[in-house]
Amino acid sequence: MKFLFSFIVLISVLQNDSSKKRCDELISKGIEALYQKKHTASLELFTEAKSLSEQNNWYEQQFISTNCIGLNYYQMLDYSEALDYYLEAYTIALKHLNSDREMSVLNNIALVYLRQGKYKESEKHQKRAYDLAIANKDTIGISLYAANLAELYNTTKELDKASYYISVARPLAKLDIQRSLDIAEAKNAMEQKDYTKTLSLLNPLLSKLNTPEYNDHKVSAFLILSRVYEDQKDQQKALSFIKQAQKENLNYSNMTDIYNRFSDNYFAEGDYRKSLQYKDSVLVVKDSLNAIQNRAMYQNSEIKLKLQDSQKELINEKKLKFYIIGFWIAVVAFILWLFRGYLQKNKQKRRLAEQKEQIIALELKNKENYALLLEKQIKEKETDALLEKEKLKNELENKNRKIAANAIHLAQKNDKIEDYILRLKERPEMLTNPLLAKQLDQLKEVLSKEDNGDDFLNHFQEINSKFINSLKEKHNDLTLNDIRYISYIYMNLSTKEIASIFNITIEACRKRKERISKKLNLENSNDLYAYLSSI
Repeated sequence: MKFLFSFIVLISVLQNDSSKKRCDELISKGIEALYQKKHTASLELFTEAKSLSEQNNWYEQQFISTNCIGLNYYQMLDYSEALDYYLEAYTIALKHLNSDREMSVLNNIALVYLRQGKYKESEKHQKRAYDLAIANKDTIGISLYAANLAELYNTTKELDKASYYISVARPLAKLDIQRSLDIAEAKNAMEQKDYTKTLSLLNPLLSKLNTPEYNDHKVSAFLILSRVYEDQKDQQKALSFIKQAQKENLNYSNMTDIYNRFSDNYFAEGDYRKSLQYKDSVLVVKDSLNAIQNRAMYQNSEIKLKLQDSQKELINEKKLKFYIIGFWIAVVAFILWLFRGYLQKNKQKRRLAEQKEQIIALELKNKENYALLLEKQIKEKETDALLEKEKLKNELENKNRKIAANAIHLAQKNDKIEDYILRLKERPEMLTNPLLAKQLDQLKEVLSKEDNGDDFLNHFQEINSKFINSLKEKHNDLTLNDIRYISYIYMNLSTKEIASIFNITIEACRKRKERISKKLNLENSNDLYAYLSSI
């Protein structure tokens, strides 16, 4: 079952990735169709992308699709429908996206309100977009939204505000926005009756507006120039610029401004008949624009119906895909169920085999534990034996230390007696008494004999019988004095201490040590103690 669940999740992930790629492709094609003004195709593409993104909560794609649908309706002059989609896109940006998206759709909303003549609403939304651009330090956004605010304030005759936003946008604006700013600044100067500045801006600009994308700018420039010369009472020159604007115009919505300029110009000349004719033409243009808008709305209704049909087709396609996926999931589930039964049988066999292995492993483990227990007991006995041996060794060393101490004490005592005899012999009365002097010599001779250590050797052999026996067995040519000397070395007495016990000089003691070392076949007398410790 876990495998089935993983398989379904994998299918969902792959399908999700494929759908997201499909959504991005729809958006790309929709934007291309929008630039080519193929609004029906563009709307179909964006509507499908919007539906996909809503189903999967892809907020970036959902925002772009919704905003571009609004842009299609805006270009088709259906401002009400455009505003609805812009507001929906704004809600998506506020909830799920960053402020870049928010300020771009706020600008679109402001442009719709400007077209509808709702200047306060347009100002409110344009200002919010401008403030967000400043907060984000977005220089392109600042220049664009400042230029739009300048155009708005020129329209509402708030000329100081318009001048301020022109000055803000100028240092940051790219070429296309610079052209818009030139027109806005020229219009602002004209409204302020600064005709010299107006002409200085427009005359060099006209030659730069000969491409189709700047057609509206060029028409606006001609109309502004006509106003300048009309105010300067040069009606013929004013009229020539109006005619140039009419000749160059490619946008029918500009005809209202052109006909109004014709009417105002003929009225200023006193030709009231022509002035009224052009006023009538203005009304005709407005009616035509309304008819265009109505036709656009009718076309939009047809497009919506087509989109609904497309949506139904998409839903049917999705249902079919769902049924196909469901069928294959059922097939895979059935195969997995059969495979699961086969696995369960094998699992039971493996379980029995594992149980047998576990029983054998348990028996082996019990044997190992028993062997470990025996080994532990042996180690404990060995440890006890070592402890006992160490204890005996310590006791032996203590006894040897006592024997050595007694021997040293006796040697020191003998030294004192011998010293005392020498002092007695030096006294004058001893020289006159030969018998007493002879007895003192006999006493000294007794003290100087080396065979007075028999008691020590007997006692040492009693305590260290194993060492003495091993020594005699290995070296049977050793004398009693040699064994006695070796015993003192074995007890780790110094050369000085041994010399004192034997009542000989330190040098003589060293020579004896070298002689004994040679008897024991040692090259260096310094190795004597280490050799004796190893016996």
